Amino acid sequence: IYIYITIPLSIILICALFFMFLHKKKSVTWTCENSLHLVSAPDIDDRSEIDTLIRSIDFSLKYLNKIDPKTLMSFGKEKFTSKNIKTSLIDFKEKLKELGLTKKFFTYIRKNYTFYKSSAKKVLYTGYYEANLKGSLTQSDIYKYPLYRKPEDLYRIDLSKFPFYHKYNGLPEILRGRLSEDNLILPYYTRKEIDSEKKLAEKNLEIVWVDNVIELFFLQIQGSGIIHLDTGETLRVNYAESNGHAYQAIGRLLIDKGLLSKENVSMQSIRNYIEKHPEQMEQIFNYNPSYIFFRKVDEGPIGSIGVPLTPFRSIATDRYLFPKGAICYIKTRLPLFDENNKVKEWKLFQSFVLNQDSGGVIRTPGRVDLFTGNGKKSELIAGHINQNGNLYFLIKKPLE
Repeated sequence: IYIYITIPLSIILICALFFMFLHKKKSVTWTCENSLHLVSAPDIDDRSEIDTLIRSIDFSLKYLNKIDPKTLMSFGKEKFTSKNIKTSLIDFKEKLKELGLTKKFFTYIRKNYTFYKSSAKKVLYTGYYEANLKGSLTQSDIYKYPLYRKPEDLYRIDLSKFPFYHKYNGLPEILRGRLSEDNLILPYYTRKEIDSEKKLAEKNLEIVWVDNVIELFFLQIQGSGIIHLDTGETLRVNYAESNGHAYQAIGRLLIDKGLLSKENVSMQSIRNYIEKHPEQMEQIFNYNPSYIFFRKVDEGPIGSIGVPLTPFRSIATDRYLFPKGAICYIKTRLPLFDENNKVKEWKLFQSFVLNQDSGGVIRTPGRVDLFTGNGKKSELIAGHINQNGNLYFLIKKPLE
Protein backbone atom coordinates (compact mmCIF):
# COMPACT_ATOMS: atom_id res chain seq x y z
CA ILE A 1 0.00 0.00 0.00
CA TYR A 2 2.88 2.34 0.85
CA ILE A 3 4.39 1.95 -2.61
CA TYR A 4 1.07 2.46 -4.39
CA ILE A 5 0.43 5.65 -2.40
CA THR A 6 3.87 7.26 -2.41
CA ILE A 7 4.71 6.80 -6.09
CA PRO A 8 1.53 8.54 -7.41
CA LEU A 9 1.92 11.30 -4.81
CA SER A 10 5.54 11.79 -5.85
CA ILE A 11 4.55 12.06 -9.50
CA ILE A 12 1.85 14.59 -8.71
CA LEU A 13 4.29 16.61 -6.59
CA ILE A 14 6.85 16.67 -9.38
CA CYS A 15 4.17 17.72 -11.85
CA ALA A 16 2.96 20.47 -9.54
CA LEU A 17 6.46 21.87 -9.10
CA PHE A 18 7.10 21.73 -12.82
CA PHE A 19 3.78 23.44 -13.48
CA MET A 20 4.63 26.20 -11.02
CA PHE A 21 8.03 26.63 -12.66
CA LEU A 22 6.45 27.02 -16.07
CA HIS A 23 4.08 29.71 -14.85
CA LYS A 24 6.89 31.49 -13.06
CA LYS A 25 8.83 31.61 -16.29
CA LYS A 26 5.64 32.74 -18.16
CA SER A 27 6.60 30.56 -21.10
CA VAL A 28 4.40 30.35 -24.19
CA THR A 29 2.73 27.00 -24.72
CA TRP A 30 2.67 25.99 -28.37
CA THR A 31 0.47 23.27 -29.82
CA CYS A 32 0.59 21.52 -33.18
CA GLU A 33 -2.43 23.58 -34.25
CA ASN A 34 -0.69 26.93 -33.88
CA SER A 35 2.84 25.93 -34.87
CA LEU A 36 2.34 26.23 -38.65
CA HIS A 37 0.10 28.31 -40.89
CA LEU A 38 -0.80 28.09 -44.56
CA VAL A 39 1.10 30.50 -46.83
CA SER A 40 1.70 31.15 -50.49
CA ALA A 41 4.64 29.33 -52.02
CA PRO A 42 7.88 31.31 -51.59
CA ASP A 43 10.59 31.71 -54.20
CA ILE A 44 12.67 28.52 -54.27
CA ASP A 45 16.33 27.81 -54.92
CA ASP A 46 18.56 24.88 -53.96
CA ARG A 47 22.17 24.67 -55.13
CA SER A 48 23.25 21.71 -53.02
CA GLU A 49 23.87 18.20 -54.34
CA ILE A 50 20.88 16.26 -55.62
CA ASP A 51 22.25 12.91 -54.42
CA THR A 52 22.24 13.98 -50.77
CA LEU A 53 18.62 15.09 -51.06
CA ILE A 54 17.55 11.78 -52.60
CA ARG A 55 19.44 9.91 -49.88
CA SER A 56 17.70 11.88 -47.16
CA ILE A 57 14.28 11.34 -48.77
CA ASP A 58 14.92 7.59 -48.89
CA PHE A 59 15.66 7.57 -45.16
CA SER A 60 12.38 9.38 -44.41
CA LEU A 61 10.54 6.86 -46.58
CA LYS A 62 12.19 4.08 -44.60
CA TYR A 63 10.78 5.59 -41.43
CA LEU A 64 7.31 6.12 -42.91
CA ASN A 65 7.20 2.53 -44.15
CA LYS A 66 7.51 1.33 -40.55
CA ILE A 67 4.58 3.24 -39.06
CA ASP A 68 0.82 2.87 -39.47
CA PRO A 69 -0.17 4.62 -42.75
CA LYS A 70 -3.22 6.04 -40.94
CA THR A 71 -1.11 7.84 -38.36
CA LEU A 72 -2.19 11.48 -38.27
CA MET A 73 0.40 14.24 -38.42
CA SER A 74 -0.29 17.93 -37.95
CA PHE A 75 0.51 20.71 -40.40
CA GLY A 76 -0.79 23.48 -38.19
CA LYS A 77 -4.57 23.13 -38.01
CA GLU A 78 -4.58 20.63 -40.89
CA LYS A 79 -3.98 16.94 -40.32
CA PHE A 80 -2.65 14.47 -42.88
CA THR A 81 -1.87 10.79 -42.64
CA SER A 82 1.63 9.39 -42.80
CA LYS A 83 0.50 7.85 -46.10
CA ASN A 84 -0.12 11.38 -47.44
CA ILE A 85 3.41 12.40 -46.44
CA LYS A 86 4.84 9.25 -47.99
CA THR A 87 2.93 9.94 -51.24
CA SER A 88 4.35 13.46 -51.26
CA LEU A 89 7.92 12.25 -50.81
CA ILE A 90 7.58 9.67 -53.57
CA ASP A 91 6.23 12.28 -56.00
CA PHE A 92 8.90 14.79 -54.92
CA LYS A 93 11.64 12.22 -55.50
CA GLU A 94 10.33 11.14 -58.91
CA LYS A 95 10.13 14.71 -60.18
CA LEU A 96 13.54 15.47 -58.69
CA LYS A 97 15.10 12.59 -60.61
CA GLU A 98 13.32 13.67 -63.78
CA LEU A 99 14.02 17.40 -63.66
CA GLY A 100 16.94 17.81 -61.28
CA LEU A 101 17.33 20.88 -59.07
CA THR A 102 16.27 23.19 -61.89
CA LYS A 103 13.89 26.12 -62.29
CA LYS A 104 11.43 23.73 -63.93
CA PHE A 105 11.49 21.53 -60.83
CA PHE A 106 11.13 24.52 -58.50
CA THR A 107 8.13 25.72 -60.53
CA TYR A 108 6.53 22.28 -60.30
CA ILE A 109 6.95 22.23 -56.52
CA ARG A 110 5.50 25.73 -56.08
CA LYS A 111 2.43 24.84 -58.17
CA ASN A 112 1.76 21.34 -56.86
CA TYR A 113 2.65 21.58 -53.18
CA THR A 114 1.05 23.34 -50.24
CA PHE A 115 3.42 25.33 -48.03
CA TYR A 116 3.04 25.74 -44.28
CA LYS A 117 5.29 28.27 -42.57
CA SER A 118 6.44 28.27 -38.96
CA SER A 119 4.23 30.54 -36.88
CA ALA A 120 7.19 31.85 -34.88
CA LYS A 121 8.01 35.50 -35.44
CA LYS A 122 11.66 34.49 -35.78
CA VAL A 123 13.14 31.06 -36.45
CA LEU A 124 16.61 30.73 -34.94
CA TYR A 125 18.94 28.33 -36.73
CA THR A 126 21.84 26.63 -35.00
CA GLY A 127 24.02 23.73 -36.11
CA TYR A 128 25.18 20.37 -34.79
CA TYR A 129 27.68 17.79 -35.98
CA GLU A 130 29.04 14.30 -35.31
CA ALA A 131 31.93 14.66 -32.88
CA ASN A 132 35.30 12.88 -32.97
CA LEU A 133 37.05 11.81 -29.77
CA LYS A 134 40.00 9.64 -28.74
CA GLY A 135 39.24 6.82 -26.34
CA SER A 136 39.93 3.40 -24.91
CA LEU A 137 37.91 0.48 -23.59
CA THR A 138 40.24 0.47 -20.59
CA GLN A 139 40.51 3.21 -17.98
CA SER A 140 43.97 4.72 -17.55
CA ASP A 141 45.73 7.94 -16.60
CA ILE A 142 45.24 9.12 -20.19
CA TYR A 143 41.71 7.80 -20.78
CA LYS A 144 39.98 8.64 -17.53
CA TYR A 145 36.67 10.29 -18.47
CA PRO A 146 33.76 7.84 -18.79
CA LEU A 147 31.05 7.82 -21.44
CA TYR A 148 28.01 6.27 -19.77
CA ARG A 149 25.23 4.10 -21.14
CA LYS A 150 21.66 4.52 -19.85
CA PRO A 151 21.45 3.54 -16.16
CA GLU A 152 18.97 0.84 -15.22
CA ASP A 153 17.51 3.01 -12.45
CA LEU A 154 16.53 5.79 -14.86
CA TYR A 155 12.77 5.67 -15.31
CA ARG A 156 10.49 7.43 -17.78
CA ILE A 157 7.10 8.59 -16.51
CA ASP A 158 4.51 9.11 -19.25
CA LEU A 159 2.44 11.95 -17.82
CA SER A 160 0.11 11.95 -20.83
CA LYS A 161 -1.40 8.70 -19.53
CA PHE A 162 -2.54 10.34 -16.29
CA PRO A 163 -6.05 11.90 -16.11
CA PHE A 164 -4.78 15.28 -14.87
CA TYR A 165 -2.39 15.74 -17.80
CA HIS A 166 -4.79 17.46 -20.21
CA LYS A 167 -6.13 19.80 -17.52
CA TYR A 168 -2.92 21.83 -17.45
CA ASN A 169 -1.15 23.51 -20.33
CA GLY A 170 2.62 23.28 -20.45
CA LEU A 171 3.22 19.95 -18.74
CA PRO A 172 5.86 17.78 -20.44
CA GLU A 173 4.70 14.49 -21.91
CA ILE A 174 7.59 12.58 -20.33
CA LEU A 175 9.29 13.00 -16.95
CA ARG A 176 12.48 11.20 -16.01
CA GLY A 177 13.43 10.15 -12.52
CA ARG A 178 14.81 7.46 -10.23
CA LEU A 179 13.33 5.28 -7.54
CA SER A 180 14.74 5.99 -4.09
CA GLU A 181 15.33 3.39 -1.40
CA ASP A 182 12.00 4.30 0.21
CA ASN A 183 10.17 3.93 -3.14
CA LEU A 184 9.83 7.61 -3.97
CA ILE A 185 10.27 8.89 -7.51
CA LEU A 186 12.95 11.58 -7.37
CA PRO A 187 14.59 13.70 -10.10
CA TYR A 188 17.52 11.84 -11.63
CA TYR A 189 21.09 12.82 -10.77
CA THR A 190 22.32 16.14 -12.14
CA ARG A 191 25.57 16.66 -14.01
CA LYS A 192 27.21 17.79 -10.78
CA GLU A 193 26.09 14.63 -8.99
CA ILE A 194 27.25 12.41 -11.86
CA ASP A 195 30.59 14.01 -12.72
CA SER A 196 31.70 15.78 -9.53
CA GLU A 197 30.13 13.54 -6.91
CA LYS A 198 30.61 10.29 -8.89
CA LYS A 199 27.10 8.96 -8.27
CA LEU A 200 27.38 6.52 -11.18
CA ALA A 201 30.94 5.34 -10.55
CA GLU A 202 31.52 1.60 -10.14
CA LYS A 203 28.11 0.69 -11.57
CA ASN A 204 29.56 -0.84 -14.75
CA LEU A 205 27.93 1.78 -16.96
CA GLU A 206 31.04 2.85 -18.89
CA ILE A 207 30.88 2.30 -22.65
CA VAL A 208 34.32 3.77 -23.24
CA TRP A 209 36.85 6.11 -21.61
CA VAL A 210 38.01 9.28 -23.41
CA ASP A 211 41.01 11.54 -22.93
CA ASN A 212 39.41 14.99 -23.10
CA VAL A 213 36.65 16.11 -20.74
CA ILE A 214 35.92 19.24 -22.80
CA GLU A 215 35.32 17.19 -25.93
CA LEU A 216 33.16 14.85 -23.86
CA PHE A 217 31.00 17.76 -22.70
CA PHE A 218 30.45 18.93 -26.27
CA LEU A 219 29.74 15.36 -27.40
CA GLN A 220 26.77 15.40 -25.04
CA ILE A 221 25.48 18.56 -26.68
CA GLN A 222 25.88 17.09 -30.19
CA GLY A 223 24.32 13.74 -29.28
CA SER A 224 26.49 11.54 -31.51
CA GLY A 225 30.15 10.85 -32.19
CA ILE A 226 32.91 8.55 -33.34
CA ILE A 227 35.40 7.35 -30.74
CA HIS A 228 38.84 6.55 -32.20
CA LEU A 229 40.15 3.81 -29.94
CA ASP A 230 43.78 3.32 -28.95
CA THR A 231 43.61 -0.07 -30.70
CA GLY A 232 43.10 1.58 -34.09
CA GLU A 233 39.42 0.65 -34.18
CA THR A 234 36.47 3.06 -34.10
CA LEU A 235 33.34 3.02 -32.01
CA ARG A 236 30.21 4.94 -32.98
CA VAL A 237 27.93 6.21 -30.22
CA ASN A 238 24.53 7.88 -30.32
CA TYR A 239 22.05 9.49 -27.95
CA ALA A 240 20.21 6.95 -25.81
CA GLU A 241 18.54 8.97 -23.04
CA SER A 242 18.85 12.10 -20.91
CA ASN A 243 18.66 12.59 -17.16
CA GLY A 244 15.58 14.78 -17.63
CA HIS A 245 16.99 18.05 -16.30
CA ALA A 246 16.51 21.21 -18.33
CA TYR A 247 19.42 22.20 -20.54
CA GLN A 248 21.23 25.38 -19.49
CA ALA A 249 23.53 26.96 -22.08
CA ILE A 250 26.99 27.65 -20.71
CA GLY A 251 27.46 30.22 -23.46
CA ARG A 252 24.70 32.28 -21.88
CA LEU A 253 26.44 31.94 -18.50
CA LEU A 254 29.71 33.28 -19.90
CA ILE A 255 27.88 36.16 -21.58
CA ASP A 256 25.97 37.08 -18.41
CA LYS A 257 29.23 37.09 -16.46
CA GLY A 258 30.83 39.38 -19.04
CA LEU A 259 33.43 36.76 -19.95
CA LEU A 260 32.33 36.51 -23.60
CA SER A 261 30.47 38.97 -25.79
CA LYS A 262 27.14 38.06 -27.36
CA GLU A 263 28.48 39.01 -30.80
CA ASN A 264 31.49 36.69 -30.61
CA VAL A 265 30.12 33.69 -28.72
CA SER A 266 30.44 30.35 -30.50
CA MET A 267 31.28 26.80 -29.59
CA GLN A 268 34.89 27.52 -30.51
CA SER A 269 35.10 30.66 -28.34
CA ILE A 270 33.50 28.80 -25.41
CA ARG A 271 35.97 25.94 -25.74
CA ASN A 272 38.86 28.39 -26.01
CA TYR A 273 37.81 30.18 -22.82
CA ILE A 274 37.52 26.94 -20.85
CA GLU A 275 40.92 25.74 -22.06
CA LYS A 276 42.48 28.98 -20.88
CA HIS A 277 40.68 28.86 -17.51
CA PRO A 278 40.70 25.17 -16.45
CA GLU A 279 40.13 26.14 -12.81
CA GLN A 280 36.62 27.34 -13.80
CA MET A 281 35.78 24.32 -15.93
CA GLU A 282 33.94 22.20 -13.37
CA GLN A 283 31.79 25.11 -12.21
CA ILE A 284 30.96 26.10 -15.79
CA PHE A 285 30.04 22.56 -16.82
CA ASN A 286 27.92 21.96 -13.71
CA TYR A 287 25.88 25.04 -14.56
CA ASN A 288 24.19 22.77 -17.10
CA PRO A 289 22.44 20.03 -15.06
CA SER A 290 21.38 18.14 -18.19
CA TYR A 291 23.29 14.92 -18.87
CA ILE A 292 23.20 12.60 -21.89
CA PHE A 293 23.63 8.83 -21.91
CA PHE A 294 24.77 6.96 -25.02
CA ARG A 295 24.47 3.66 -26.88
CA LYS A 296 26.63 1.89 -29.44
CA VAL A 297 25.40 2.01 -33.05
CA ASP A 298 26.66 0.43 -36.27
CA GLU A 299 25.83 3.39 -38.51
CA GLY A 300 24.98 6.96 -37.91
CA PRO A 301 24.51 9.39 -36.62
CA ILE A 302 20.92 8.32 -36.01
CA GLY A 303 18.13 10.86 -35.73
CA SER A 304 15.15 10.64 -33.39
CA ILE A 305 13.03 8.89 -36.05
CA GLY A 306 15.59 6.08 -36.18
CA VAL A 307 17.30 6.79 -39.52
CA PRO A 308 20.79 8.12 -40.37
CA LEU A 309 21.16 11.87 -40.77
CA THR A 310 22.43 13.50 -43.97
CA PRO A 311 24.73 16.56 -43.79
CA PHE A 312 22.88 19.78 -44.69
CA ARG A 313 19.77 17.73 -45.57
CA SER A 314 18.58 16.77 -42.06
CA ILE A 315 17.17 19.11 -39.45
CA ALA A 316 16.08 18.77 -35.82
CA THR A 317 12.85 20.45 -34.70
CA ASP A 318 10.45 20.25 -31.78
CA ARG A 319 9.23 16.64 -31.79
CA TYR A 320 5.84 17.63 -30.36
CA LEU A 321 4.97 20.26 -32.97
CA PHE A 322 6.05 19.20 -36.45
CA PRO A 323 5.40 16.17 -38.71
CA LYS A 324 8.24 13.66 -38.53
CA GLY A 325 10.01 12.68 -41.73
CA ALA A 326 8.35 15.44 -43.77
CA ILE A 327 9.99 17.48 -46.50
CA CYS A 328 10.91 21.08 -45.57
CA TYR A 329 12.29 24.13 -47.25
CA ILE A 330 14.58 26.40 -45.24
CA LYS A 331 16.22 29.78 -45.67
CA THR A 332 19.02 30.98 -43.41
CA ARG A 333 22.71 31.94 -43.61
CA LEU A 334 25.90 29.90 -43.22
CA PRO A 335 29.38 31.20 -42.35
CA LEU A 336 32.35 31.45 -44.70
CA PHE A 337 35.80 31.42 -43.09
CA ASP A 338 39.19 32.93 -43.82
CA GLU A 339 42.54 31.12 -43.56
CA ASN A 340 42.52 31.64 -39.77
CA ASN A 341 39.07 30.05 -39.39
CA LYS A 342 37.51 33.41 -38.62
CA VAL A 343 34.10 34.23 -40.10
CA LYS A 344 34.66 36.56 -43.03
CA GLU A 345 31.08 36.68 -44.32
CA TRP A 346 27.69 34.98 -44.22
CA LYS A 347 26.13 33.43 -47.31
CA LEU A 348 22.47 32.75 -48.01
CA PHE A 349 21.54 29.07 -47.62
CA GLN A 350 18.31 27.90 -49.27
CA SER A 351 17.67 24.18 -49.30
CA PHE A 352 15.20 21.33 -49.16
CA VAL A 353 15.72 19.28 -46.01
CA LEU A 354 13.98 16.48 -44.13
CA ASN A 355 12.64 16.71 -40.57
CA GLN A 356 14.46 13.71 -39.10
CA ASP A 357 15.66 14.64 -35.63
CA SER A 358 14.84 16.47 -32.41
CA GLY A 359 16.81 17.80 -29.46
CA GLY A 360 16.60 18.66 -25.80
CA VAL A 361 16.92 22.39 -26.47
CA ILE A 362 14.99 22.42 -29.75
CA ARG A 363 11.66 23.65 -28.42
CA THR A 364 8.93 25.89 -29.90
CA PRO A 365 8.40 26.48 -33.64
CA GLY A 366 11.14 29.11 -33.50
CA ARG A 367 14.10 26.72 -33.22
CA VAL A 368 15.81 24.58 -35.85
CA ASP A 369 19.10 22.68 -35.68
CA LEU A 370 20.85 21.95 -38.98
CA PHE A 371 23.05 18.84 -39.13
CA THR A 372 26.39 19.69 -40.76
CA GLY A 373 28.15 16.30 -40.83
CA ASN A 374 31.44 14.98 -39.51
CA GLY A 375 34.92 16.48 -39.39
CA LYS A 376 36.63 19.76 -38.54
CA LYS A 377 34.86 21.81 -41.21
CA SER A 378 31.46 20.53 -40.10
CA GLU A 379 32.34 21.31 -36.49
CA LEU A 380 33.50 24.81 -37.42
CA ILE A 381 30.30 25.59 -39.34
CA ALA A 382 28.01 24.12 -36.68
CA GLY A 383 29.79 25.95 -33.90
CA HIS A 384 29.15 29.34 -35.47
CA ILE A 385 25.60 29.05 -36.85
CA ASN A 386 23.32 31.34 -34.89
CA GLN A 387 21.14 32.94 -37.53
CA ASN A 388 17.48 33.73 -38.09
CA GLY A 389 15.65 32.31 -41.07
CA ASN A 390 12.45 30.80 -42.45
CA LEU A 391 11.03 27.29 -42.12
CA TYR A 392 8.40 25.74 -44.41
CA PHE A 393 6.78 22.30 -44.42
CA LEU A 394 5.52 20.95 -47.73
CA ILE A 395 2.85 18.45 -48.72
CA LYS A 396 1.51 17.60 -52.17
CA LYS A 397 -1.93 18.85 -53.16
CA PRO A 398 -4.68 17.91 -53.45
CA LEU A 399 -4.72 15.34 -50.63
CA GLU A 400 -7.48 14.03 -48.38
